[in-house]
Amino acid sequence: MSLSPTKVLVAESDEIVLALISHILHRQGYAVDVAASADETAQRLARQQYRAIVIDSKLMAVFDDFPGDLSRTILLSPNPTSDLPVHAVIQKPVEFGALVDIVAACVK
Repeated sequence: MSLSPTKVLVAESDEIVLALISHILHRQGYAVDVAASADETAQRLARQQYRAIVIDSKLMAVFDDFPGDLSRTILLSPNPTSDLPVHAVIQKPVEFGALVDIVAACVK
């Protein structure tokens, strides 16, 4: 019996950062969907549920339309903290080892 990979959404407006995070998480065995804009992020969230959402702080407005539980959300931000009830905040520039550990903790 084969288990399906854990679904993770990466929403990041910087295409290079998006590609790096997607590649790293894919190499960790996650099924990664990507979104490079708020519109793409909204479309993905409307069609699919994710065990973790890694999202650029610039795209957080999408949650105004999807006001669900933010506890599966990992916020990428220039600021080290947030008032939002997210799982974690990762300060940019992203330290990829920490990202892998935080995503693993989020999907447990």
